[in-house]
Amino acid sequence: MKYILHVFSYLCILASLASCEKFTDVHKEFIKDGEIIYAVRPDSVAFIAGKERLMMRLWMINGQNIKNIIVLWNGRQDSLVLAAKLKTGRDSIDVMINGLVEKNYSFDIYAVDNFGHRSLTYTTFGATYGAQYTALLQNRRIKKMALYETAAAIDWFAPAENMIFNELKFKNRRGTDTVVRFPADDFTVNIDAAGSTPFQYRSLYIPEAEAIDTFATAWASDVLPEYFTFDRSNWEVLAVSDETASDGGGKATLIDGDHGTYWHSQWGPDIALPHWAIIDMKSVKNISYFTIYRRNNNTNTKSVELYVGNSSDPNGTWTLAASGTFASGNQMTINNTTGATGRYLKMLLPDSNNPPFTSVAEIYMYGK
Repeated sequence: MKYILHVFSYLCILASLASCEKFTDVHKEFIKDGEIIYAVRPDSVAFIAGKERLMMRLWMINGQNIKNIIVLWNGRQDSLVLAAKLKTGRDSIDVMINGLVEKNYSFDIYAVDNFGHRSLTYTTFGATYGAQYTALLQNRRIKKMALYETAAAIDWFAPAENMIFNELKFKNRRGTDTVVRFPADDFTVNIDAAGSTPFQYRSLYIPEAEAIDTFATAWASDVLPEYFTFDRSNWEVLAVSDETASDGGGKATLIDGDHGTYWHSQWGPDIALPHWAIIDMKSVKNISYFTIYRRNNNTNTKSVELYVGNSSDPNGTWTLAASGTFASGNQMTINNTTGATGRYLKMLLPDSNNPPFTSVAEIYMYGK
C-alpha cells in the first residue's frame, strides 16, 4: 500500500512540474528582454482655457529623475517635448501651448526619465476659445441713468453668466479721457461726467473658471442725460403756511423721496387758500425745471407757482421761476422760463380743485 502511495505522489509532482512549464510559456515572449521598468507617471494634468491657447498645469510626485514630458494631441499628429526639472516630492510644471484653433482637444501625456524609461500615458481634455465664442457674448444692458450735480449714476440689469467685469469709456468733467472698470456684481456705478456726455461701454467674460484670457464684447455707445437731479439730502423745509402733519407726515415729506408721504393743508378748522412752503436749498441754485408730485389718488392740488430768492422771508422779495396747472395724473413738470436763481424756493398753491384743500407729495429740481 505504501508503495502505491509513493508512486501516486511521484506522478502528481511530475504533472505539477509540467503544468508550471506551460504557464511560464505564456510570459516568455514578454520577458525575454528582461523586466519592463516604467518611469513615474504624471500625477495629474489640467488644461486651462485661453484664447486660441491653453495653459497646461502638470503635477508629478518624486519626478526628480524625469528628463522630458511628452504632450500629444490631434490624434498624436501634434506634439510638444518639454525638458523637466522636477523636485523631490510633489512638484508642478506650467506650460503655455499656443497656436491652437478654437475647439475641444484630447491630450495624451507621458514622461521619459534619465534612463530612457517611459511612463504610462495620462489622457485628459481641454478647450480653446476664439471668434466663435466672442460672437455669442452680449453687452450688459443699462437699466437707467441719472445725472447729479457732481456725478452721473448708471444702473445695470443683472449680469450674464461668466461675465466678470464691465468697462466705461468717457471724458470726465475736466476733459480727460477716462476708463472705469467695475465688477459684474456691481449694479450701480458713479462716474465723474457732465450732462450730455457720450460714453462707450462693454462687458468682459471668461469662458471657464480660472481661464487665462478675458473676452470682451464690442463697444456700445450711449449718452448721459442732459439734466442732473439736485441732491436734496441736506435741504430743509423751513416753513409752511399751515399743515396737518397727522395726515401725510407734514412739511418735511416734500423732499423725503417717498411719494407715499405728503404735506397737507390744515383742516378742522380749514385754512383758506393760498398755501405755501419755503425750502432752503443751502446754496444758490440755477434750476432748469421742476417736477412736482401731488398726493397719490388725490387731485385737490390744482395750480403751482414756484419762486426763488435769497431770503427765506415768506413776504420778502421773490422772483417767479415757473408755474403750471395739473391736467391729469399726479405728476407735473414745468420749466424755469425766467432763468431766476436763488438759495430759497417758495412753492405757492393759489387754488384747488376741492377748496381750500391741497396736498403735495414731492418736488424735484433739475439743473443743466
